[in-house]
Amino acid sequence: MTHLNKPQASRLHCLDWLRVIAIAVLVLYHIGMVYVPEWGYHFKNPLNGDLLQSFMLLTSPWRMGLLWLVSGMAFAHMCKGLDLLRLSTIRLAIKRSNQILLPLLVGILFIVPIQLFAEMKQTGDMHLGFSDFVYAFYVQPQQYFAEYASGIWPRVDVNHLWFLRSLWGFSMVLIILSPVLNTQFIQASITWLASRVVPLLLLFIAPIVAIELFFEGEAVREYYGFVLLLLGFCLGMQNGFWHTLTKYLKLLCLLSAIAMLALQIGFVVIWQGGLHQTNSVLNVLIECIYVANKILPLLAIFALAHRFLNTPNNTIKQLNPYVFPLYILHQSVIILVAYLATTSSIEVIQVPELQIWMNLLLTPVICATLLFFIDKVNVLRVGFGMRFKNNLDPYKNMLTRSIVFIICLPMIIRLIT
Repeated sequence: MTHLNKPQASRLHCLDWLRVIAIAVLVLYHIGMVYVPEWGYHFKNPLNGDLLQSFMLLTSPWRMGLLWLVSGMAFAHMCKGLDLLRLSTIRLAIKRSNQILLPLLVGILFIVPIQLFAEMKQTGDMHLGFSDFVYAFYVQPQQYFAEYASGIWPRVDVNHLWFLRSLWGFSMVLIILSPVLNTQFIQASITWLASRVVPLLLLFIAPIVAIELFFEGEAVREYYGFVLLLLGFCLGMQNGFWHTLTKYLKLLCLLSAIAMLALQIGFVVIWQGGLHQTNSVLNVLIECIYVANKILPLLAIFALAHRFLNTPNNTIKQLNPYVFPLYILHQSVIILVAYLATTSSIEVIQVPELQIWMNLLLTPVICATLLFFIDKVNVLRVGFGMRFKNNLDPYKNMLTRSIVFIICLPMIIRLIT
């Protein structure tokens, strides 16, 4: 894997911007999910009308794709320059496992249960108060959680942290595939594809279309994520890839604008009109438009970021370490705010039209407060995926590496069996 992903691009400052943009989009999207009609979510207080749905469709198709592509590129940079002999490969797998699985473990044990409590209270499946719920969740579950999914262990679901669960598994696959990806034929093929816009578009479109045709349900989400993680891993350090995006920036923006406009029209005419259920041709058409929105805006965003945001920025650099812990925290904070407002004795803040603005204000404030305290304690920093203070790598120390890996080992066994 010494030569994997060469020729190498210079430092990609735009990735720092894209991480911050990705988490901002995700937070806004998940706030909207509480209040958007019809779309399923862990806690709901829907607005009347379809305006919010139309607004959320601007980001819904590609929001996770942005996270996957950035993650693939970041992992490629992590592997850059490593001479992965067998021992080095094992160390990389352990370090990657620690980086992802410890925050996942912290999240599913201490953050996600808040969402479960709110969801069960709203559905009427939980008659206990919060303190009794905590006791039941950790100590004596009885039959309270019999109807609720087991994301990893019984009653311990992943909710929005499914991304971390999948990211870990896919990262291990990439490490295993690295000898194949490093072959001269694959490297030459990647270089050729990255430097030509039509083959590059087909490289993204063909597997996504195949996934939509041959899979359904959560499998679509998982394979879509793996494809984009793999493409980010292979293309992110190719100078030709970034040159192609920049060269065809206007074309990509135009195609994206057309696709997004077509999706809005299709939503109103086909989906809201129910025509996708009665007309197979229109159903195929709206599915094709949605697939186009999974890819074209994504490439346009990366092209714009490389063209205009590929410069160092101190604010963005300072915000980047907080992206991971914010990802872990944000959905539980959103649902907690919505739950407290909905169950409040003050009727006016139960109104969804007002509550959504409250949530937009309070979620960033609460998350920022929590991040302030996490930032002060090294143990919490590592537990939420951050480095030690003074930017020290916690996994440089073999003892820390070993302890964290042993803590995560039961979950690793559970995930692979």
